[in-house]
Order: sequence, then structure tokens, then C-alpha cells
Amino acid sequence: MRTAFFALALLVSSWVVADEARPVYVEVVENNASQFLVKWKVPPVMPTGQEPYIKLQHPDCRVVDGANAAGLIGRRLYQCDIQDPDAAFALVLDYPRSNPALTSLIVFKPFEAEPIQVFSGPEKTKVDIPVSTSAGTVAKQYTVAGIEHILIGTDHLLFVLCLMIIAGSFKRLLLTVTGFTIAHSITLSLATLDIFRLPTELVELLIALSIVLLAVEIVKHNRAEAGAAPSFTWRYPVSASSAFGLLHGFGFAVVLQELGLPASMKVHALLFFNIGVELGQLLFIAAVLVLIFILMRSIPAVNRHRAVLVEAVVYVVGITSAYWLFERFAVLF
Repeated sequence: MRTAFFALALLVSSWVVADEARPVYVEVVENNASQFLVKWKVPPVMPTGQEPYIKLQHPDCRVVDGANAAGLIGRRLYQCDIQDPDAAFALVLDYPRSNPALTSLIVFKPFEAEPIQVFSGPEKTKVDIPVSTSAGTVAKQYTVAGIEHILIGTDHLLFVLCLMIIAGSFKRLLLTVTGFTIAHSITLSLATLDIFRLPTELVELLIALSIVLLAVEIVKHNRAEAGAAPSFTWRYPVSASSAFGLLHGFGFAVVLQELGLPASMKVHALLFFNIGVELGQLLFIAAVLVLIFILMRSIPAVNRHRAVLVEAVVYVVGITSAYWLFERFAVLF
């Protein structure tokens, strides 16, 4: 079973780069009954000149300041002399070429009401701005946000993949992933509710270190002499996954803090974001298991070259996570 994991990881390693999980962040602020301010912040992965042109769309609104504003950070002021109260507001993100898989977070701040968050996927370039929100809408939006975050979080996925390799059997895998889930749920909640936090840069550095450590454990185990006692991580993978899970929970919290929580439904949004993270994790694990089945049934050469695959894949994962470690260390210090 482990052999197929290594073949899978070869595929994963082809796109292993530090993930950019931040969305395009846009605020639409209602200054008064006739004036709206649109502010945006685009992640720096966009090449210069390829940033989206962000505008408020309504038949009774016109730009009064910032018509030519562009770049990763900007603002645009609108005067809205509303003649048709039934006409809907919408936010348009006009990309010169195409959206490089960036999600969007639009926060609407009414003049005398609570802010409303709206998430949208990369495929959506026109987002309607609702005048109110419901518990069901919040549940859907934060569940989707959790799924999207885990599936584009390369470092988290590589960590889960290493856990799968170490766990080996399905029963151990189930227990290992459960320990990881419970642990990161605890710290995600503590950090998001401002009970306890760690610096973002330190969290990202330690997450990279956790992947390096697991990669080293895998190499050491596979190179150990016959009859040698396995390490603590291999004997007790649940303990290892739980300990590292506490750390990864702070990483998930960083994203949720950037997205923000609705003031009246903080616990509700937190719960469904966490559910989304778990669903995304299970989707990844399911995809791995399906690919394992296909590889084992269709490629006999995988078994014949097990040792080569082990060395190549674990070194790719280890070197990549070591690169992240030094990169994040430089940012921290």
C-alpha cells in the first residue's frame, strides 16, 4: 500500500510550491445613503498589469474618485443616487487575461448594520452583494472556504500525505487522521476566538519544520537495519499527528482570521469552516486511496521499483519543505 503512496507523491511533487491561500479581498463600505467606497487588496502572486479591475455595478452609481485606480491595493469612490430601489448591487472583478485560481472575499459594510461576507470561487467574476445574510448562507460560505483552503494548502496536504505513509494500514490511518483532526480543531478554535495565538510567521515556519521531520522519519525508517526498533513516530503515529495537529490548527486559524467572522455568528462560522477543512482533507485522502487502487492494479512496475520511489519522493518532499523552512526563517528573522 505504501508503494502507491510514493507514486502518488511523485505526481504531487510536480506542483509543490508554497501555497497562496489568501483571497482577493474587497470591502464595499456604505459611507452614507448615497456614497459607497470600494477598497481592495490583491495577493502579490498577480503579475504587474494583470490585476483585476474591480468595480461596483449598479445602474444608479457612478465613480467620483479613483476611476483609474489599479494595482494590488486600491480604492474607488462611488456616488449612488438610487432611483430604482429594486436594482441589485454587484461587484465585478474584470481580469485582463484570466484568474490564476484566486478566490474572492467580498465584505459589505452597511451604514447601520453588521458586515456581510461573501465568498466566491475563481470562476465567478461577478458577485451579487446581499443586503442581509442567514445562518444557512454563513454555513455554506464557510464550509466552502474551509474546503478550498485545505485543497490549495500544499504544505498541509504534504503533511497529511506523510501521515498516510507512516500510518500504513487503514485502521492506523483512521486513528492517525482522527488525532490530527481533533488536535487542530482545538487550536483553530482557541486562535480564532482570540483565546491564544502564535505569530503567523512562526506558525508557518514550524509547519514547514513538521514536514521536514516527517520526511526524515520516513527515510530513517526505510533505511534502518532489519530488526531495528522503530522510532516513536512509527510506533505511535496518533501521538505524533496530534502533537503536530495542534500546530497546524494555528495555521488554519491564520486563514480564518484573514477571512473574518460575522459578529453575531462567530461560533457558527468557525464550526462550518472547520467542517469544510475536514471535508477537504477527506476528499484528498479519498483521492489518494483511489489512485492507490488504480496504480496497484495497472502498474506492476511500481512494486518493482519501490526503493527508488521511496527515496525520490521523500527527498523531493523533504527538500521542498526545507526550502520553505529557510524561506520562512528569513521572513521571521
